[in-house]
Amino acid sequence: MKELMNQDLKAITEASSTPMISIYLSRDASLDMRALTEKWRESLSKAEFYLLKDYTRSFVHTFMEPLRIAPFLETLDHLDKGVIVFYSTDHQGYIRVQSPINDLVVVADSFHIKPLLRIKNTERGFFLVSISSKVVNVSVETNGHLYRMDSIKNPLEEEDLNSNKSKPDAKDFIFHAAAELNKSLALYKLPIILAGVKDHLGHMKKHLSHSMVLEDAIVGNVERMKADELRERCFELLEPYYRQKELEAIDELNLAVKRNHAITYIEDIAVSAIYGKIRKLFVVENKQLWGTVNKNTGEVFISPKQTNSHDDDILDDICQLVLAKGGEVVVLRDATNVKGYVAAAIVTDKSHLYDVEQSYST
Repeated sequence: MKELMNQDLKAITEASSTPMISIYLSRDASLDMRALTEKWRESLSKAEFYLLKDYTRSFVHTFMEPLRIAPFLETLDHLDKGVIVFYSTDHQGYIRVQSPINDLVVVADSFHIKPLLRIKNTERGFFLVSISSKVVNVSVETNGHLYRMDSIKNPLEEEDLNSNKSKPDAKDFIFHAAAELNKSLALYKLPIILAGVKDHLGHMKKHLSHSMVLEDAIVGNVERMKADELRERCFELLEPYYRQKELEAIDELNLAVKRNHAITYIEDIAVSAIYGKIRKLFVVENKQLWGTVNKNTGEVFISPKQTNSHDDDILDDICQLVLAKGGEVVVLRDATNVKGYVAAAIVTDKSHLYDVEQSYST
């Protein structure tokens, strides 16, 4: 089973070989490998339970065997907070995540991607710019790995080693490094975290004209910090940053509701998704509405709970419909600030709905 990258996600959403198993396995820092393995086995038992509703025991045993022997848990590092596993006959893979996830097992006719959307849409990686008087290193984090992308060395430092001159001022070097970074980082829309001693950070912030630079930074001698320590401190800084982005999205939704540009009835949302009328869909990650959606009419069939290998989270199905039509999906961690909505959508218009004058208050 391979580790999936961003380019593999399109294939996951377009997969059609049923049955499809999606397992979200959270990892508590207090769990050792033995306890995590036992938790993984419990997830497999849940998947088997749903499969046995529709398939023979011999099929289920053969189908599940590769998952039982998959060694991917051994690849997790201490900063990983969980792992997402997608498994079918044609598509198998896992994704390590550094963001908290809820435990979930879904067996359905499509992969369950809603929690993954929240992680990938809002936490697509970041740049780390570590600054010293000798060198400015630029690293990019993606898929749980921190890669060195560029190094800007101070030529005066190298000259100083071969002369008796006093140590050169770092201000000019940082000024020129910032000018190079302004050109290279302008191509991306990822948060930028600075790391270095206070003086160096002050000079870099003064000259780095990029709106994605976080106000908070990692203060300290980066030459003495290990890569894992830098990554861990980056995640600590990004937590409030991503939360603020979520609050901004919620403000946009609440304003749309006030202006009657949003809908919150699940039936209307499903029909609007089919018609391609949803500009931005909002769903709550830890809320599921089990059943099925007719992909031609938008008709919703709700089940009291996840009962077999075909029931899926209706909200997840709608997410995939919206994405297929070119809409945007915002997955919220909880419903605290959205007035109890399980789902809501900002629509381009309501002409396709039967009663366009209806009230959408909860």
